[in-house]
Amino acid sequence: MMLSLGPIIFGLLLGLIIGSQIKLNVSDAQFTKASFAVILIAGIGVAWQSGNFPFYTDLPISTAFLAALIGMFVGRLLFARSK
Repeated sequence: MMLSLGPIIFGLLLGLIIGSQIKLNVSDAQFTKASFAVILIAGIGVAWQSGNFPFYTDLPISTAFLAALIGMFVGRLLFARSK
């Protein structure tokens, strides 16, 4: 089993960029801890159902989508804008 790092790195970078653009404390959208937990669980479900590309045989879960989801949360924690 060989882990392909290309999709993981690009997914993580894309997730960091998207996560850094999430605006917190905006009046029309309230992100609570529960909403982030629901997004995380739904994202893991989507990554599990979409699966990997046919020629990647490392894991049965989409590692690029999961890396982008993790990058989004890390980007939000590190670089999120307040308004």
